Amino acid sequence: MNYLKYIPSRISYFIILSIIVSSCIEEVDLGIGRSERAKGILIVEGKLTNEVSNHRIVLSKIDTLLDLQIDSVFNPFTPIRDIDRDLIPYEENANVIIVDGSGTIFPFLEVSPGNYESIEPFGAQIGTTYRLQITTADGIGYTSKEMALHGLAEIENIYAEKTISDAGEEGIGIFIDNTTKEGSVNNLRFTYDETYKIVAPFWDENDFKLTNYDPCALPVPTYDLEIVPREEEQQVCYGNALSNTIIQARQPNSDTGSLKRFMVRFISKNNFILSHRYSIEVTQQVSSEESFGFYEQLNNFSQSGSVFSQIQPGFLEGNLSANNGQSGLVIGFFDVVSISKKRLFFNFTDIYPGESLPPFIFNCGELSSPESHVSYCFPGLAPGGCPQSIIEQVNLDLISYVRPNEEGLGSCPGPHIFVFRICGDCTLLGSNIKPDFWID
Repeated sequence: MNYLKYIPSRISYFIILSIIVSSCIEEVDLGIGRSERAKGILIVEGKLTNEVSNHRIVLSKIDTLLDLQIDSVFNPFTPIRDIDRDLIPYEENANVIIVDGSGTIFPFLEVSPGNYESIEPFGAQIGTTYRLQITTADGIGYTSKEMALHGLAEIENIYAEKTISDAGEEGIGIFIDNTTKEGSVNNLRFTYDETYKIVAPFWDENDFKLTNYDPCALPVPTYDLEIVPREEEQQVCYGNALSNTIIQARQPNSDTGSLKRFMVRFISKNNFILSHRYSIEVTQQVSSEESFGFYEQLNNFSQSGSVFSQIQPGFLEGNLSANNGQSGLVIGFFDVVSISKKRLFFNFTDIYPGESLPPFIFNCGELSSPESHVSYCFPGLAPGGCPQSIIEQVNLDLISYVRPNEEGLGSCPGPHIFVFRICGDCTLLGSNIKPDFWID
């Protein structure tokens, strides 16, 4: 048996979450053979839409030895990890093409490790079939079934309203209404891209600047600590998140019907992303019955209480296979869908006028400590019971300046009041560059 800790791919991201958020990390038997064979399984994420653009195919491999010990709670004493860099072994140097029913070839170029983008922009057309072909660097070929567009549906309206979740939590629902435009529309899948304004609650126009720091100097550390104007925007930022769950629906009356008041996203009233201004772009995809079934099966594995150890070989049949006829070498789905997009903006006060804003994501508090510390190289002298000094924390980029400590705050008060950096520097949570689409 093979006990996999992680399946690296955006397609299976929700499976990763269901494992990571448990109170302890357990190995999960996905029933796909011995360890070395499993490590060679190719993960394919590919989607072709009717939007004329440079489409992307993402390739990676299963790795049984990856680290799952990720803390989803911000820790001010440790650096933030790049999960994508740390955990996903991308498949590089592959040859990727899409071939349509008339034999036209659309080649792809690797633009970053494991990410392949079509050299020329193009879009899928109704009445034409498409097939994905991949040859990995080790010479193994993979081919998808022929896929085609089935119909077009348009999002006519997107809106936010107060609602109560199935768990009884108060919050805001993001709803859409749509209508069929062409062909047969039966199977729908939704994704979203949300952006939200972040305001650092303890931002100050000044910050610490530490130079010439030698913690081992004798008899005391040497350093220059200045309070200087900040050099970049760190008060207002913009956070961004993509949907990481599978959202599907059936269209009533596939030829002429419409979907009304379908909730794509629920956000708790206390979620800090709502605190200021929030925007969401919903993408609706018209997919095939085969695609709907694949993602439905994938979604079932992510539900609470799923017993992964009962999953047997071939547990997740996509529409790709190895050209050599060997089974169990690839997981994923090449999809051809039509899409419709619509964006919504709103403020928390639009939905909850006169009510307090949701709390900040981190419990911020003003702190103080001595400016310096005992030399690291001074023998036999203990540092005492005071918190870590200001210069040590500035050196590690852990704190942000607030103001002079005129009231003697803290058990070991120092000359300055500070907060953990996340409370005074919004760039830990988002980008300080306003998105082009943003409307205040």
